[in-house]
Amino acid sequence: MVKAVILLVLGLLLIGGAGFGGWMIYNKYFVEHEESAPKKEEPPPKPPTGFVRMAPLVVPAIGAQKVEQFVTVVVTLEVVLDKVPLVQSRQPLVFDKLLTTLYGAVDDRSIMSGNLVNIIAVKEKLTAAAAKVVGEGVVQNVLVQVVTQRNL
Repeated sequence: MVKAVILLVLGLLLIGGAGFGGWMIYNKYFVEHEESAPKKEEPPPKPPTGFVRMAPLVVPAIGAQKVEQFVTVVVTLEVVLDKVPLVQSRQPLVFDKLLTTLYGAVDDRSIMSGNLVNIIAVKEKLTAAAAKVVGEGVVQNVLVQVVTQRNL
């Protein structure tokens, strides 16, 4: 009889210890705690955008004696949706500024890597040029669709 009571007490202690350990593990790994990790603030969503297609920009790359190649870039402007009519009304001015910027960049070879066009540099220069005409924050991105180079 004494052995049965001792086994019963040991069995209850074993079951109680296992239950307590399971409860502690559950609370540590499966229950969210407020002080454990601060919530990351999500950046505000980007405003809705529209697209304005531009005519192809054709620029000659002039070497020491003659024109070495023609560079043609086709771009589309990603614009804040409510500013699309503004950009469309100023499209000739924007086109002129983009063409002037591209002429200067090809002339000083700041967008050229050897004889090849560096597309990332083109995007940066054209985005800055478009922002000068229509204002900061209006043009979200310049999407370079086609770049062709024709050697002469």
